Amino acid sequence: MDKSPGYPRPNPCLSFWLQGARSSPLLGHRTTEALPEAADVVIIGSGLSGAAIAYFLLTGPNPPARVALLEAREACDGATARNGGHCRPDCYRDYKRYKSAFGQEQALKVIQNEKDTLKLVTEVIEKENIDCDFWRGDSYDVPMTQSVEDELAAAYQEFVDDGGPVDGFVERILDPEEARKLTRCPSARAVYKSSAATLWPHKLVLHLLRLCIEKHRLNLQTHTPVREVLQKTGGWIVKTDRGDVATAQVVYATNAFTATLLPEFLGRIWPMKGQCSVVIPTKSYSGLNNMLTASYNLTENEYLMQRPKDGVIIYGGGRRFMPIEKLRGNTDDSAPYPEVIKGLKAELPLYFEGWGDEALGEGMMHAWSGIMGYTVEAVPFVGELHNKPGAFICAGHHGHGMARIMTCAKGLAAVIQGGQWESTGLPECFQPSPERMSAPAAAPAGGWLNSIAKWAWRSGA
Repeated sequence: MDKSPGYPRPNPCLSFWLQGARSSPLLGHRTTEALPEAADVVIIGSGLSGAAIAYFLLTGPNPPARVALLEAREACDGATARNGGHCRPDCYRDYKRYKSAFGQEQALKVIQNEKDTLKLVTEVIEKENIDCDFWRGDSYDVPMTQSVEDELAAAYQEFVDDGGPVDGFVERILDPEEARKLTRCPSARAVYKSSAATLWPHKLVLHLLRLCIEKHRLNLQTHTPVREVLQKTGGWIVKTDRGDVATAQVVYATNAFTATLLPEFLGRIWPMKGQCSVVIPTKSYSGLNNMLTASYNLTENEYLMQRPKDGVIIYGGGRRFMPIEKLRGNTDDSAPYPEVIKGLKAELPLYFEGWGDEALGEGMMHAWSGIMGYTVEAVPFVGELHNKPGAFICAGHHGHGMARIMTCAKGLAAVIQGGQWESTGLPECFQPSPERMSAPAAAPAGGWLNSIAKWAWRSGA
């Protein structure tokens, strides 16, 4: 049904975040000239998952002495470096989907986990004094059509009826006039206000990696794609073009490319191409008194946040401008689609009141693409692999990794060190259990696929 995703493309485009990292000391970094012959733990993938797992392993109790992190391209050059920088917990909206897949108890846990992630991201950034343009504030779900308004109302009500906490987490404003005034969106029919954060994701990851290299002996090896992982007595052999690494434990932080090394994940984690852009706002949305004061999820599957530090707008989505079959399974992040660029360019003047004509230098400045890892149930795979002792996974974050990965990484680090799953606080449904792995894999196309794509637009992560 699905073919192997292969490997990350050798010449990816640069996101806004990557354009600002051309002086990074981790470009082309290899901690040691030669690949280490052995390690206690090998982590494959240096995005937020790989970096955060390394961080929690090395700063936790009884840290392993030798941790190697292998990356096919540059450090943090995949989905994390190409997302919208939006750490936005889902406080109610997708509860029905989780409930359908895993039941009420697990669905409530998934929602709570995202709130826990925002808290943990905040704590880590403050503890390590990470300069990544971190900002916390309000976030708006803004329905602009009757169908989306009905969808949000139904999701909210079912969540509340099942005992989901909304007091202090979600404020619902149903008066259209009040919603339009608050959001500056003339077509707003209501607004659901919750809490979120925005940040420069590449800076966050590079800070964690540098900290682990400089203080905790992490061995980072970029431009070292892993070709195969072979089981041996007491551990694993990780094979690369530069040699082999023997290890007792191996961690797959490989997201969209997981099935290349773990074929059992074909159709369970698959690539999905997304697009994002940076927009220079008009004067009507520039300056301290005119800037947007919240991040947004908009009715047509777009997400938006205006950076307080420089006032530029990060704007992503536009999936409806391309046939979904061209996005699913696509690993080409060398360029964005012109059709999506054109569609996104036209939207802000339509969505926001008084946007006005764009002067020279205003409007969309740059667009890029990134490859996300999607799953059937729209939740990641986290935990030890069945019948593969010492092999672990943290992948398939379904375009929502900023609101999930930090807690997943902390929990998985504890499990790698011998801790029990119950102590992690993570939802049990995240685990790659035999039951989950034996369930039907993804359908090839059609209405099911379109509903998956529509559902997963909301975070920009």
